[in-house]
Amino acid sequence: MSVDAERLRSRSFKVVLDYSFGAASIVMTNVLAKIGANVLAVNPYASTTGATGEDLDTRVKVIGDLVRTSGSDLGYVFDPDGETAVIIDDQGIALTSEQALLVLVKLVCAHYKKAKIALPVSVSSEAERLAEAAGATIAWTKLSAANLMEVAGSGKVDFAASQEGGFIWPAFLPAYDAAATLVHLLELLGESDHALSALLADVPDVHVAHEAVPTSWERKGAVMRGVMERAKDLPTVLVDGVKVIYPDGWALVLPDPALAITHVWAESTSDVEAQRLVAIHAGQVAELTR
Repeated sequence: MSVDAERLRSRSFKVVLDYSFGAASIVMTNVLAKIGANVLAVNPYASTTGATGEDLDTRVKVIGDLVRTSGSDLGYVFDPDGETAVIIDDQGIALTSEQALLVLVKLVCAHYKKAKIALPVSVSSEAERLAEAAGATIAWTKLSAANLMEVAGSGKVDFAASQEGGFIWPAFLPAYDAAATLVHLLELLGESDHALSALLADVPDVHVAHEAVPTSWERKGAVMRGVMERAKDLPTVLVDGVKVIYPDGWALVLPDPALAITHVWAESTSDVEAQRLVAIHAGQVAELTR
């Protein structure tokens, strides 16, 4: 991966890592040494038994406590497969997947001139607002990791992210990589000269709700046609499922590719309004399944 190692060495970040007994422990020691990071490592060896035997929430809390007591810049809990991770700020607070996505979008927009970012259509509109404010553009993708990686590998994207904590740095590898995310995050934090907690405080609250509606396989097509018909007088996005745009939010109706259910997501100005939008569209789906 290509980062400004000299800048990182001069910044000398202090980080607390939990390798989750995964393969990242094999490669990260050398990488972090090259960028001059001061590292406190937990579970720093590969072990299948260890990786499957510990509770994630407990380990995140432990790392958060260590970040606070050691005065570190951030904490990072790798997933055992090394694809995703939980990011913990300098106050020991774990970022949700949505918060991590918005923070990274903000940092990427500051780093790349007119950045191009790929995101699934179910991601909060706050990401689009952050991008537009910085002169960046969003390429909306399907929710599947395969489609997100395909778009990321097109050569036209600087950064891609999923709602599940997976981040892609196409110039390095068009696939989820938690190790690359950590190094790029440190570089971007160094450039911003702000603590992660300060960046998190500046990220807007997100109000997204979700409901799964039982839908028989033979009714899925009829359900989607019915949803499109009912939304014919409203703006829609048809990248994946039917996304209906409202003045104060949106609702996305999408049949599950593997289960006999239809997903309904919605975002609005508050949790109550998001739940109201979800309820409206979930009710429509339930009606159309009959």
